[in-house]
Amino acid sequence: MNKKLSAKDLDVFRNSLTRAQALLSGDMSLLQQEVLNNGTGFETRPGDTSDGYFQEFNLELLERDGDTLREINEALGRIDAGTYGLCENCQCAILKERLKAVPHARYCIECQRKAERDLL
Repeated sequence: MNKKLSAKDLDVFRNSLTRAQALLSGDMSLLQQEVLNNGTGFETRPGDTSDGYFQEFNLELLERDGDTLREINEALGRIDAGTYGLCENCQCAILKERLKAVPHARYCIECQRKAERDLL
């Protein structure tokens, strides 16, 4: 089942990915500012351990968002290359429902499940 997405579908997904890209970029900028301000944006007190927690939490969010942003950028590249919507493993079409839920998906649901099982 190698049904390609229509040009209209690709435009919808490109717009969705571009919006997500803009949102994540803005969120990451705010998180970077938080990390630079010791994680809280508030004046620190000697012996206050919450600053470390907030900074570590923000760094974890930055890493996660950075990974998602990379996936979004790669999905936009796949649209340009004409391979968006095709599973990178089996080359079958990824269901539109899956792409609506995870527009940067690179695998069909079966290949994604297999990859997740292999990680366990």
